Amino acid sequence: MTSLNEQEGFRPTGQRSKVGRCTLCGARARLTKAHVPPKAAFNNRSFSWGGATADSQLVYGRPRLGGANLYAHCEPCRVATSPWDDEYIRWAYSFANVLVNSPLKGERTQIVGTLSGVRPGRFIRSALAGMTALAPKLLDSHPDLVRAVRQGTPSSPTDDLRFLVAVAPDGAAATVEGAHEALALKMSFDDEDGSGWKTETAPTISAVIHFPPFSLLLADRQLAASLPHLDCTDWLNLGVDDEANVQIVLPVVDLPKTPNAPVPVSMLRFAEARA
Repeated sequence: MTSLNEQEGFRPTGQRSKVGRCTLCGARARLTKAHVPPKAAFNNRSFSWGGATADSQLVYGRPRLGGANLYAHCEPCRVATSPWDDEYIRWAYSFANVLVNSPLKGERTQIVGTLSGVRPGRFIRSALAGMTALAPKLLDSHPDLVRAVRQGTPSSPTDDLRFLVAVAPDGAAATVEGAHEALALKMSFDDEDGSGWKTETAPTISAVIHFPPFSLLLADRQLAASLPHLDCTDWLNLGVDDEANVQIVLPVVDLPKTPNAPVPVSMLRFAEARA
């Protein structure tokens, strides 16, 4: 089911207790704030916060100012993983420069090129560390994935969850959402066979960082084929210090505007956009 109201267990402001379970190691400790995405990657403006409550109710908040952050990681995990944010920030500024200053601005439906001498293993772990803050249940359902994020060493990607990447155009509304293991309920009315209302359930996207210049998703494999993003899960095969030249063909996508009632991302469809 869906709800647009604040519910026990989740608040769209993103507030959580300063003491709790670290979403990277599981230890109960005093928690530090995880900025999702990293604070220096333009995370200081309006965003919309969504997610799932403890009883798997989807909720969504109206846009708020100040950037997205959650109390999520203990101090040792923050110290271990926050240095990797430098790669995320580097990529964010590089892509933002292309989107804003290119003579093709507003014309491209995809961004094509080669990223030379970059560290994709570092970028994906920075993103996934933030996604554990959005989806704390990842530590229980996919401990090997979270361990791969925390340790930073080359790791075999998980089979059932995929890390998907696209470009969000300049000016797109920023949205972060965690709904791992929740279900989206869709209702439709069928007059032809006389059955009336039909309901279907589908897994939700586990974590969403749709925050220009990137649109990053962690999604079940069965959902990945229906999403326009590029599957980059194999970047986990690289460690945080491994350099590579990466060929990219990243689609430009955005979410439809829902001015009258905020809607969870898993209930929407990403559309082609231009950048």
